[in-house]
Amino acid sequence: MDKIIKTLHLRLDSTSKSLTKNAVSQLIVRILFQSDKSLTIDQIGTEVSRLLNTSINIKRIDDGLYKLMEKNEIKLEEKKYILTRPNRRTLEKRYQESKDRLDRIIENYFVPFNSGKEIVIEWFSDATIEFFKAYSSEWISDLCYTKTEKLKTKKEDILAHIKRRTRHNKNLHPDDYELLIDKFINAIIYKKDSDLDAHLWQYGTSAFSANLLQASVGADPMSINAFSDSKCILDTNVLMNIGLEASEYHEAIKKLEIVFEKLNITPGYLAITETEYVKTSANKKGEILRAASKFSVDVLKETDDHFLQSAIKRQCHLLEDFETFCAQIANPPKKLDGTLDILLFNNDEQLDSEIASAQNDSKKKAIINDIYKKATGNDKREAPLIHDVGIIAGAEYYRKTEKAFILSQEISVNRYSHSKPVKEDLPIAIKLETLINMLAIDNGGTDVNPLDFSTLFANMIRFDLHPDKNTFQIADLSKILDNELQIEQLPAEEIIKIAQGLHINRLKGLSEEEISLSLNREFQDVKLKFIQDYDTVYENLSFEKRENEIKTKKLSQTEKALKDHIRQEETKNYESKVFRNKLKWFIIIPLTFIVLTCFGIYYYNNTEDSHFENYLIGIAINLVFWIISSLALTKPKLFKRHEELRLNLEKLIETRFDNETKT
Repeated sequence: MDKIIKTLHLRLDSTSKSLTKNAVSQLIVRILFQSDKSLTIDQIGTEVSRLLNTSINIKRIDDGLYKLMEKNEIKLEEKKYILTRPNRRTLEKRYQESKDRLDRIIENYFVPFNSGKEIVIEWFSDATIEFFKAYSSEWISDLCYTKTEKLKTKKEDILAHIKRRTRHNKNLHPDDYELLIDKFINAIIYKKDSDLDAHLWQYGTSAFSANLLQASVGADPMSINAFSDSKCILDTNVLMNIGLEASEYHEAIKKLEIVFEKLNITPGYLAITETEYVKTSANKKGEILRAASKFSVDVLKETDDHFLQSAIKRQCHLLEDFETFCAQIANPPKKLDGTLDILLFNNDEQLDSEIASAQNDSKKKAIINDIYKKATGNDKREAPLIHDVGIIAGAEYYRKTEKAFILSQEISVNRYSHSKPVKEDLPIAIKLETLINMLAIDNGGTDVNPLDFSTLFANMIRFDLHPDKNTFQIADLSKILDNELQIEQLPAEEIIKIAQGLHINRLKGLSEEEISLSLNREFQDVKLKFIQDYDTVYENLSFEKRENEIKTKKLSQTEKALKDHIRQEETKNYESKVFRNKLKWFIIIPLTFIVLTCFGIYYYNNTEDSHFENYLIGIAINLVFWIISSLALTKPKLFKRHEELRLNLEKLIETRFDNETKT
């Protein structure tokens, strides 16, 4: 549950939304950088959607383009976007710097190895991706708070994780596995230089950017679970929008069909809604035909009536064409778009009885009318009022035995729903645009998991789509980390309450600003409550706390002294092994061969005249052989062995320390 809250907080928080716009802008910049021609907004949107593996609202692309235009990073030529020349030169320079930096890191920290250099570079990039998929928070913590050393506490976990991933790499030479992994851990956790810092910042901010982007798309699991396997009762105003090409919801409704099929949501309407629809459609027919008989098509095109605009989109020109259009919309639509049937729900006498009873209940009608009057200042007309009471009664009847909700644009129906508790995380009624937002119809839908940014992050690295180094600041990463840590520290029952409150506010159709404000207030209320609870017992615990702090301090000093002592011993052992190896291979073994050579010459020499020359030749041959073998064989082998000993030194120290401190 806390992961859902973290994701929704990223989606709703004002700071996070601003950072997400930066992330979208950087994707656009990189897409334009990799393109050899200018692109339209639709082409850019297609590329962004391909990378995200889902469609996103085109307005988000437009906002990103506007931001880049303001900063003079791109320009618009003949309705197409292209990088400015100075920005392209800057990006080319940074791209080359990144490649050169990666090459230097491999040379400085991973040589020697038996695999091809390009293979090692690719492995190192993949290993860094895997590192940030799992340990982004620890890296941010160590980056922002230098005393935390979170990565060191996760050393063994990181080692095991990278080992698992490396084991599947068939391109690496078998002799490189262990050595490369140890060098990776050593470089990531213990080494600090400008190249490594820049490399980690590039990957770390890419992971951060991917997290922001992924959190902004796709329906959250709470919404998916709430609406799955439910009955959707369509109100008249929603039925009127279905199938009309000029409706503002036309494209969303087409996508809604796909989501309904996937979540097993059954759309339908009540008999009272069918009656109201037919009456409303007949009234609309009169308006359409009067307008069509009085004005030309050119005049009708300028109206904002989506019925007339839909008729024109269907190539209606003559009065007879408009009559045909009216006949097409005279009865409720049979399909949500093209495949999913819209059902007539009234096949239950008890349902009809409950609807009729509610419509004759003056108190219920008064409640709905009061809600409408408070919102508009006017009384609701009798026929629509009776229909609203009836559709609510129908929904309440179904909700006794199954999940059901009304999809309506009617203000009185939705305001009434706000005053009633949700059941199985569903309200009695919800607005169409609220449902579209909750199921992320225009931003990924239910096919995208907003909780998992790993695939997007990997693609950003592999396709060189990482953000510019100045896109994010340490303070940005720190703020998001603090929010996540605060959520993690809250009790589970409080997390559930906050999640439920957030879900209800979204069901009500509150604006993102209102939802975000309410979410932050709930966090603060919970934090304050636990601070007050802590204060009540502080006096009883203060003495014990001080004593524990003193003991902990003494213990840490003792542990440090023990660890320093172990380090000194193991360092001496390491240096002793290095010295013995050098003494053995560079002095003892060469001298032994020289002595043996001299003995051989002494015993097998047949001429006295060349005796001294034979010794010189034998010694010279030994020296030449020793130099060649040292350079080609002995020195590299010793270096590799000493490097392995050095890399294992810290591990050996930790192992000894753990063994000696066990009680």
